[in-house]
Amino acid sequence: MTDDPARLLRGVARELAEVAVTLREASAHATAALAGPAAAMPRAPAAGLRAQQALVRAVTDRRGLGWAITGGPLGSFGARVSGMLGAEGLAELVLMTSLRLRIAAVMVDHPELVTDPLLDRLNQAVARHDGAARAMYALIRDRGAAKALSAIAPIFGEILALRALADRNPLNDHTAWLIAGGLGTATADPFMGISNRLIAALDRGAGAARRAQCTPAEVIRLRPTGSLLDFLTNISVIGPTGRILIQTVEGPDSVERYVVLAPGMRMGKPDNDSPADLLGAFSATVRISGPYSRALALAIADYGIPEGADLALIGHSAGGAAILSLAEDARFCARYNVTHLVAIGSPIDFKRPANQATWVASVTNQHDIIPTLDGQGAGNCFELHPDWYVVDYTDPTHLFPVCHSVEHYMANLADDLPDARAEIDRNLAPYHGRVVASGLYRLYDRAPRKAAVR
Repeated sequence: MTDDPARLLRGVARELAEVAVTLREASAHATAALAGPAAAMPRAPAAGLRAQQALVRAVTDRRGLGWAITGGPLGSFGARVSGMLGAEGLAELVLMTSLRLRIAAVMVDHPELVTDPLLDRLNQAVARHDGAARAMYALIRDRGAAKALSAIAPIFGEILALRALADRNPLNDHTAWLIAGGLGTATADPFMGISNRLIAALDRGAGAARRAQCTPAEVIRLRPTGSLLDFLTNISVIGPTGRILIQTVEGPDSVERYVVLAPGMRMGKPDNDSPADLLGAFSATVRISGPYSRALALAIADYGIPEGADLALIGHSAGGAAILSLAEDARFCARYNVTHLVAIGSPIDFKRPANQATWVASVTNQHDIIPTLDGQGAGNCFELHPDWYVVDYTDPTHLFPVCHSVEHYMANLADDLPDARAEIDRNLAPYHGRVVASGLYRLYDRAPRKAAVR
């Protein structure tokens, strides 16, 4: 029995989420039996009629599963009816209770969610299923969008899931279940229910990489040795410019190993040439493979890393999602020995390297909203990766996007998280040494056209 109230609340929330998933499965079976060909029972019409009536009561009566018609054509029709009538099923009610417990657990570690009047108003509105939009508007109007997003980041996923379950739009219900049940990356936006995969499909291209040159100022700032802070410094030097850096490091044992450094999203308006733009960052989160990860693979091949060589992948933000996507490729992992993977401020909860021996570290600030874009944040009550080294922390700087910058993560690791930094460096020890070679690459969605010869 734990004395930690937050851990206790998360444990109960997890159990209720599992109960809700089981209830939903039972609802789907009952709906299938109601609509199935065996339901007619022509040889025993009286018994068939009684069975039909019992099934109807089970999936529509508040004393049974509530309004619980789900799955198949009948379930789609039932979802539309429930949306119009505002009817709720037992499974949804249990799941919403789980979400509220998750929010309560976060409040234990973030008392400002209770003491701040506007945040408390939002929490109360979400709990009542009434006035959440008005409360959110009041928060944004008073604080501005950046401060509002920073303030609610620890419970962002839970708020979205609760709203999606409580509204009358059946198109976003599946996403709410994925978020609240810890079942997978959100497949649609929690507001309108527009397919995320449909949006990500706009991010087209086979990916391409071309060698580039560091500026003299960048060359001076690049670190000549390898450690976690050295690698993050180099990501900071390159910046979110659509470029990545590959380095050859001579380890303590005189063996040459390789490190790929992938910065985050390229700032500014979407760039049709860069896989690291806003669309590419979104695609890297919800897809296994995209132009960003494919371009990374092409840059690595061009750099000339020998097959079977040890390789560490380190990325920030969308770069972290992209390197996880690359590590999910079994063919890539068969060609190179991906030994370590470090993602900083990245939405990677539902990604997993193809090589089970790859050591993975994830570092996230609870007020950084970017890592929550896959639906899981500080309120997560599921042990999604017991084999990963996960650092999920908070610091006094709550303002987004400042808390998302790689420079801010570096400062936290240097000053506030010495134990986490030491543990990651302990695992990265084979890559501690002198940088003996490096290559800078600019990534593209597709191969750039060659300039015409005059």
